[in-house]
Amino acid sequence: MWKEYLAAVVRWPGISSFICRFADGDNDSKLIPAWLAVCEQAHAADRRLPRPTWNARELCFEFRLPGDKLSKVYSFGIRPSGELGRYAKLRGLGVSRIYVDQAEELPSDYIGELAQRLRQKGFPHQLTLSPNPLDENSWLAEMFPENQSIANRKYYAVALMDNAHNLPAGKVEDALAMYPVTHAKHRSAILGLRGLNVIGKPVYSGAFIRSTHVRPLKWNPFVTLEEGIDFGKHHPCVVWRQRSMYGGVQYLGGVMGQNMYLDDFLPVVKAFRSKWFPDVKEIATCCDPAGSHGNSQGLRDNGVSILRAHGFAPRWRDDANRPSIRAAIMDRIAGQMRKRTPAGEAYQIEASRDRWMRVTGEGAPPASWCFLADGDEAGYVWDQHMVSEGSKQYRRAKKDGWYEHGQNCKEYLETNFGSDPVKAPERDDPEPERTSAWS
Repeated sequence: MWKEYLAAVVRWPGISSFICRFADGDNDSKLIPAWLAVCEQAHAADRRLPRPTWNARELCFEFRLPGDKLSKVYSFGIRPSGELGRYAKLRGLGVSRIYVDQAEELPSDYIGELAQRLRQKGFPHQLTLSPNPLDENSWLAEMFPENQSIANRKYYAVALMDNAHNLPAGKVEDALAMYPVTHAKHRSAILGLRGLNVIGKPVYSGAFIRSTHVRPLKWNPFVTLEEGIDFGKHHPCVVWRQRSMYGGVQYLGGVMGQNMYLDDFLPVVKAFRSKWFPDVKEIATCCDPAGSHGNSQGLRDNGVSILRAHGFAPRWRDDANRPSIRAAIMDRIAGQMRKRTPAGEAYQIEASRDRWMRVTGEGAPPASWCFLADGDEAGYVWDQHMVSEGSKQYRRAKKDGWYEHGQNCKEYLETNFGSDPVKAPERDDPEPERTSAWS
């Protein structure tokens, strides 16, 4: 708000600007009071700075400045009324600057229309968007990448601590207590970075405890490496695990694809598997049953045939996606989280961030992302709607476009392989270099 005030009153007298929220109600009740507070603070600090007057006909604040200059700051919500066209409120507006507060509320197609409103002559043009932190799947993340790779665009992240002077006493401490550094929402809620932004009750609330279930693990080359693959919609995913002799499961790593076809993702899967689990004696693969028929990958072949073409030998259960089966599997996994074995927790996830990666089809280097633990803690939430199967209603997890893929991999692993204890491995070498703490 200060930036827009100084632009209109100090830097460029005579400029026209536009500040807004998406909805009229939010614009009037939240944005305009904040704007008027800034204007009043500026006038109180320097009486030479004018207060604005409201032009109700043009819906703008006017500043009469020395040299007979008139700066205008338009402000109204841009969400269309039912009887108007989608962009009717914006058409005809010509300004040099636009500021959109809570920009995550905007549908992505509005950005092009807003950019077209930057057409006042004689002044520099700028569009500023101020959203709450979103995840990497948002249109804002695509338009403003963290690596600043698009010319004339700039992405800034603002931490909660940077705004402490505007917050009540103790607010930062309360937020840190709610979202400590180990919490999945710490990145977005505290650091102001892109990350988990899912709203709802976590599926494994009360069962999953990050400090208990996430720890450094050792894999055993003599125990079958179980591999679960979810085809996703341009977000394919793989998760690897092993079972113990005591009925426990250890989730050892995983890779999530972003904007990738399965054909492009599978070589990446094989590369990470070879790097992380060299010389493993046996691999067992399972997959989404939806890939055994039809095609969700934009390719002629279905998911299973693509897996086989890349050297995978998948198995699947045709009923794995039935609501009753999914509900039973989630109950079983929650039970694992509450169970202990003679070797420790029955449910464990590898703590190293280097074993949980996100890869893209756009040439960017892999980035660490603990999507399975984050999903267990807060990202995999219940949908508010039930789903029917036969005459019964079942709860279902919400599809958010990201966290469900790692969770679905885990569910396919449990559906196909269960969590029964494995037999003691037969070893040619009685003292292998890599041994597991639980074998």
